[in-house]
Amino acid sequence: MKLKSSNSLNDRWLRIIGVPVFALIATVIFYSDQWLDGSSTFTKCYLVALSDTFIFWQGNRQIVIFFRRVYPSIRETLKRVFYQLFSSTIFSLGVSLLVSYIYDIKLFWGYRYSTNDYLYNGFVVLIFVYIALAIYELTYYFSEWKKSIKETEKLKKAQLQSQYDTLKSQISPHFLFNSLNTLSSLIEEDPKKGVEFVDQLSKVYRYLLQSNEKSLTTLKEELEFLNAYFFLLKKRFDEGIALRIDIDDHHQNLLIPPLTLQILVENAVKHNIVSIHKPLLISLEINDQNMISVENNFQKKTTNVTSIGMGLANISAKYRLINNQKIEVQSNDEFFRVSVPLINN
Repeated sequence: MKLKSSNSLNDRWLRIIGVPVFALIATVIFYSDQWLDGSSTFTKCYLVALSDTFIFWQGNRQIVIFFRRVYPSIRETLKRVFYQLFSSTIFSLGVSLLVSYIYDIKLFWGYRYSTNDYLYNGFVVLIFVYIALAIYELTYYFSEWKKSIKETEKLKKAQLQSQYDTLKSQISPHFLFNSLNTLSSLIEEDPKKGVEFVDQLSKVYRYLLQSNEKSLTTLKEELEFLNAYFFLLKKRFDEGIALRIDIDDHHQNLLIPPLTLQILVENAVKHNIVSIHKPLLISLEINDQNMISVENNFQKKTTNVTSIGMGLANISAKYRLINNQKIEVQSNDEFFRVSVPLINN
């Protein structure tokens, strides 16, 4: 089996604190009889516990490192924990038996060990080993879980970016195609209007191309573009369309994804009847939550309108990508309204 590269454990402070604390607990709770009865001093008992704890800690730490290399992912947690527990149990009991045997034959504590002494030492060792393993595994699992969450968010963001880039690349030719159709009609009806339309179209398309280079623009710039775009619509539909903008000057420096308002106005024209007898009325305003709404009177076209869902999908993708905010859509038999958040500069 090929082992994956392993980063060294970032456990310096855990060892600095854990080893002396574990040794102190063992001395005070599990081996207090050795210094309370006067057969040994507290200092001697604590120093022995400190050295033994260090040996067990270092040995089991290598086991943790090894199995993190073999089974590093969260999905392999059960395997990693099982093999760590199994290996640490064998290692710790083996070392405990060896150390106890040395203390026994050397009469280190002034007496020979019984079978119960060997078993008791092994039991104490396993308690502390399992506690240390639990601490290591919990911190590792939590760290990997956070890393997994971050990677998932990065992946989602990358997917949104890909979707947004795809949609954005479709907007320019889509807009140009509609504009050329309008220009073709105007040239047939009134060549002068066609020339004026081309002049305004060049200004609009310049902004359209520049918008691909940035994710946000000021509301002021977006409204200037919208007015130029609406000029083109007005030339085509004349009295069949009207635009009302009710926005205070102090909102002008707020930010918005480029082309947002143009897409919403374009959708209103695309899906509704636009005629002198049934004019399409479009209004823009900002509420107390700094949401700008584009609303139109609802007069759905009787003929089916081919739609590939670029409009609202594009705007939603932009906001999810930028600040994970949602747009609001409201409609009834009388109106259709889309509200999008404005972003503080």
